[in-house]
Amino acid sequence: MYVFLRVLFALAMTGGFPAHADDQGAPDEILTLRQALDWVLLHNPELAASSHGVRAAEGTVRQAGTLPNPEIEIEAEEFGGSEERKGYDAAQTTLSLSQSVELGGKRGKRQRVAQSEARLAGWAYEAKRLDVLAETKKAFVDVLLAQGQLKLAESLLALAEDVRQTVAERVKAGKVPLLEETKASVEAVAARIARDLAMRELDAARKRLAATWGGTAPLFKEAGGDLDFIQEIPSMEKLSASLDDSPAIARWKDEVALGQRSLALAKAERMPNVDVSAGIRRFEDDGSYAGVAGISLPLPLFDRNAGGILAAEHQAARAEYEQRAARLRAMTELVEAYSQLETARAEALAIKAELLPGAQQAFDAAQTGYREGKFGHLEVLDTQRTLSEAKARSLEVLAAYQKAAADVERLTGSPLNTIQ
Repeated sequence: MYVFLRVLFALAMTGGFPAHADDQGAPDEILTLRQALDWVLLHNPELAASSHGVRAAEGTVRQAGTLPNPEIEIEAEEFGGSEERKGYDAAQTTLSLSQSVELGGKRGKRQRVAQSEARLAGWAYEAKRLDVLAETKKAFVDVLLAQGQLKLAESLLALAEDVRQTVAERVKAGKVPLLEETKASVEAVAARIARDLAMRELDAARKRLAATWGGTAPLFKEAGGDLDFIQEIPSMEKLSASLDDSPAIARWKDEVALGQRSLALAKAERMPNVDVSAGIRRFEDDGSYAGVAGISLPLPLFDRNAGGILAAEHQAARAEYEQRAARLRAMTELVEAYSQLETARAEALAIKAELLPGAQQAFDAAQTGYREGKFGHLEVLDTQRTLSEAKARSLEVLAAYQKAAADVERLTGSPLNTIQ
């Protein structure tokens, strides 16, 4: 029932129709992850399509429980002939009502099949919801990464301009050769090119994020958040235990049930339906009336739905094997995502604890020594390059960690901090 309560709530919030993503109220200024997720749940076109699938399945359940319509028939005979039957005086007119009666509990079995299909539609919506949320989280992480890279590129450009200015002053003072100034100018140009590239990458990342809710032009100015948020990872045993509650696995219980119910319906369809009728007949020659009644039953001599039963049996068996295969696939994906999560977490912590402090200390010392004339321009550039590479690697690893966390949460269907 949990998945259907969530689906019904989502449908009530969205109304089942995608609103235009550029409408008033779209995220602007500083966009948080929570705002991005809320907005994508309301406006993502794939989710809207899946919600209509749920409602279509509800209609199928409703239709499966309906009774066959009765038929009314008016029949006239013994008229328009010859002699005494030339006119209508000797005619017989019959008014009858017939009803098809389903035997073998077909109606109830058909309803149960439709109910299983509706539950599967609900699981499909839930799986799509988790996929869309994971995609949005990754796109949001990409924006944070691009913002961090642009900030780093701008600081490197400012530093390169500062070094170039310092070298130019020392060249004028005759303390260093002109070649030093040329090298510093080249470094400044390279830093400017890198900054421009980072700006373009940020623009592309912002557009990809807006596309998750169907937007074409992002209205937000900045994504608010911090990549440097590393939490404890639940054990693999706890994660694999929670895997059974995820839509990718839980849906197969209903898939197996659908196979069994479809088989029961196929067996019930061996029994033919009965058509019963009753009515009244008028005899025009004397104005008298008489009742008529009838019953018809197909003789199941040739078609006993043997092929339908055979197909349903194999479909039911297939569902059971696919359930096992789905569990193995999900477990394989989880192991891979967990490995990426652990690797990224370990590297991120090592960079933060060791690499960044050491690179920063070396750069500060080189910069101070250069101003005091103890080091040359090459030493400053070398430590600058090492520090920038360390910061860039830190951003990439933190982004990889956040994306791996999003994958694990998609597979388990639960946030990491809720898995006990």
